Parts: sequence; structure tokens; C-alpha cells
Amino acid sequence: MNIVQVGFSFLIRSGVLAPRVSLSWNTVQIHKPRQIQTSPPENQTNLAPGQVVITENDGKKTLLSDINKQIREDGTGRLFSVIYLRGKQHKVTPGDIVKVLTDIGAPLGEKIILDKVMCVGGRDFTLLGRPLLPHGMVSVEATVVEKTLSRTKISQIFKKRENYKKTYFTREKWSLLRITDVKINREVD
Repeated sequence: MNIVQVGFSFLIRSGVLAPRVSLSWNTVQIHKPRQIQTSPPENQTNLAPGQVVITENDGKKTLLSDINKQIREDGTGRLFSVIYLRGKQHKVTPGDIVKVLTDIGAPLGEKIILDKVMCVGGRDFTLLGRPLLPHGMVSVEATVVEKTLSRTKISQIFKKRENYKKTYFTREKWSLLRITDVKINREVD
């Protein structure tokens, strides 16, 4: 009795369970079944000083209440955020200058609010979106500082022995933004 199952590590030959054998040109390889490695039990985990294991039931409620308390009392410290702007991600904090490789559309000196925020964090926590945080939860204020063109880029096309040569000059628009404020507008639910 020869039975072969696809994806199973053993063959059944004449009613006996035997390891799978693969034959190649001049060698015989015996494949052993894989062993599953598990993480060590909780009582054997090595934690760094100051780290604590939090169970899901208790930890989630206390963690959210601690974060909401920091938001209410403005105890978050200096916030950072990752914003999504014209196809690029930028990590910003208040006071940063960001170079955006397109024309924003706002005039010079205009204050704008960037609301496509991927994550925001403070001294003790980080809130991650999937991929973005909910609309209106976090706002990043910025001021348009400069709008200009990039340096002239020269590109040439040349075909030998055909008297064919073309030269192109391109300048791309870009804007400078100064981040004035990063704030969390409402509590985490």
C-alpha cells in the first residue's frame, strides 16, 4: 500500500508510517518533520529594568485612562507626528521646517491645518492610525514660509551618428512649511 499526500511530511508504505524520502541524481535526502518553537513561559521572560507585563483586560483600561489624563492636563510634553502630505510622509515636531516637493496652493504667510496624520506621540505614548488617525483627532498647524522653484535640472537625449541631440531644462515647484503646533483635539476612545 503506497499512499502519498501533498503537504504531509510522511508516506504510508505498507501500513507503516515512514519519513518522506526524496531522491535526486545521486543522493537520498530524508526530510524530518518541523518542530514548532514557542516563546518561553511568562515566568521566564527577561524584562529590562522599568518594564512591566500588563494583562490585556486591566492594562487597556488603565493605559487609556492615563493617556486621556495626560491629554486633559496638557502633560503630554512635546508632541511629534507623522503627516501624510502629497504622497510623502514627514515626521514633524513644533518648530520644524518641512520642504514639500509640490506647490501647496496656499499663499505666502498663510496658516494651514494638516489633518492627514498617521501617528502622534509624546513622552509616554504613541497613537498609531491604520493608516490614518480619525479625522479631527489631531491637528498640525503650519505656516507657508516660502514658495519657489528648484534649481534647473538639465537632461539630454543623444543618438550617435544621427545628428540628433535634444536638451531639456526643468524646474520643479516646492514649498517650505514651518510647523507651528501639534495638538490632540479630543480624548482617545
